[in-house]
Amino acid sequence: MNSIFVRIYAGMILACCLIGFAAYLSIETANYFRIEFYRTRLSAGPMTLISDMVARQPPDQRVAYLERIARSMDTELGLRSAETLKLRPEEKKKLDRGGMVLRGGDGRKKAIVLTQIPGVPDQYLYGVGEHITESQARGLALLMVDYLSSEAPSQWDAMLKAVNARFGFPVKRVAPHLLELEPDKRDQLFNKHEPIVLFSQRRGSGTYVTSMVLLPKTGEVLVLGPQDMFNWYPLEMLVVIVLFCLLAVGLAAYGLVKPLELRLSTLEKTVLRMRGGDLSARVETDGRRDAIGQLAVTLNGMAEHIQRLLSAQKELTRAVSHELRTPVARIRFGLEMMVDEENVERREKHFEDIDRDIDQLDKLIDEILTYSKLEEGTPVLNFTMIDLDALLRRIEQESRALGKPIAVDYVAPDLSAEKRFAEGEERYIHRIVQNFVGNAMRYANSHVRITYEVIGDLFRIDVDDDGPGIPPEDRQRVFQPFTRLDDSRTRTSGGYGLGLSIVARIAFWHGGKAKVGESDMGGARFSFYWPRLQSLRESS
Repeated sequence: MNSIFVRIYAGMILACCLIGFAAYLSIETANYFRIEFYRTRLSAGPMTLISDMVARQPPDQRVAYLERIARSMDTELGLRSAETLKLRPEEKKKLDRGGMVLRGGDGRKKAIVLTQIPGVPDQYLYGVGEHITESQARGLALLMVDYLSSEAPSQWDAMLKAVNARFGFPVKRVAPHLLELEPDKRDQLFNKHEPIVLFSQRRGSGTYVTSMVLLPKTGEVLVLGPQDMFNWYPLEMLVVIVLFCLLAVGLAAYGLVKPLELRLSTLEKTVLRMRGGDLSARVETDGRRDAIGQLAVTLNGMAEHIQRLLSAQKELTRAVSHELRTPVARIRFGLEMMVDEENVERREKHFEDIDRDIDQLDKLIDEILTYSKLEEGTPVLNFTMIDLDALLRRIEQESRALGKPIAVDYVAPDLSAEKRFAEGEERYIHRIVQNFVGNAMRYANSHVRITYEVIGDLFRIDVDDDGPGIPPEDRQRVFQPFTRLDDSRTRTSGGYGLGLSIVARIAFWHGGKAKVGESDMGGARFSFYWPRLQSLRESS
């Protein structure tokens, strides 16, 4: 049993490793899609703004203007043609519609952002970046000032509205007195007229950057942000997820294994009691049909079978000793008589009596061996399809050939040819019917009848006689070994009380039963019924 739980715990460890690996893949996958979405949302607005600003420049100044922006933002920017960029058809189609193409590696490498220059054929803005930096925030603020300065202040609200529709973060104008800044930042912004960059932390949301620049025409402050600085899900989160999963798997496994362990422990205690000789010990099955419940049912069945075998063995031992005593005593008596007997005829008579007793002993031993073979376990049976009509006709002829003054008749039913066949071991089926007929002929007054019928999936053979019958209180007892209802008459007829016991065991191994009841002829009716096909024995 310990090996079972070792396997269970090993399976738990393997499951935990798989959970950890799955958690790692989940975090990496989530980070990948998060960074793709973050770069798209953050780059769309600035790249569109830069492409619009570049398009406004004279053709011979566009490259220089773009280089100046690249230096101020400390990033890589340039103009490329479709051939240089090796655009795929779907990428070119998207760019020609005014969209943006994001080329990235595995989520942790720098991304390439592409967008088309408005009104300039085969010219695409090319930018490389990883995540927002302080230089980019400062350069973007100066670019926004240039963008707004190209129009009158009265147009700025409309321009900012268009900008906010494309940017992934807010851009707004704020009055100076509404800002709460540290003295050095305020001095840098209002006195030195330099853009400032502020970093802030939000609990559970990571780091944010906000850039500010003074608008020269109105004295207002242009505020860009807060912009989310992408934060990777940390490996610490992986540890937390794995620990949580380990706890969940551990609790689930404990909840599943503990009842199993208790039931196996109970099973083990019962087995130990059986090993100690207490064959009356049984396992409570609780009506469960799982593996442990089936094992408990099998163990109880095995214990009942062993207990029954031991009981039968004790009964058989007592009965055998009793049965052997009489013929052995007669043989001893015959030998003693032969020693002193001088008459040749009488001596020959003693020889015949001894030979008859030895023959009875031989038959008794054969019966005992047959019964023991059928009782001790599952015999090897050669099941075949038997023609019952032909078998019963043969038994009828064999019984008539004995020459006894008892009429034995087989009454064949009106059945089709295929319904005459049933599955079984022919020699054992023959023995059952022959035993029934032999018993009937011993006690019948004048007539014995053999019949059979098909009842659904069952075959039933009946042997009736017109004798005195068997009392209801003795009908179950006749199938017990060495049972004689009329001891003196049975001894005279040569029976040993094992025939019907052997019949009962043969019927059991065929998945059927042997019964005795009252016949319509006035005597006893012995019946044997079993499944027509052995595959149907469970349903029967």
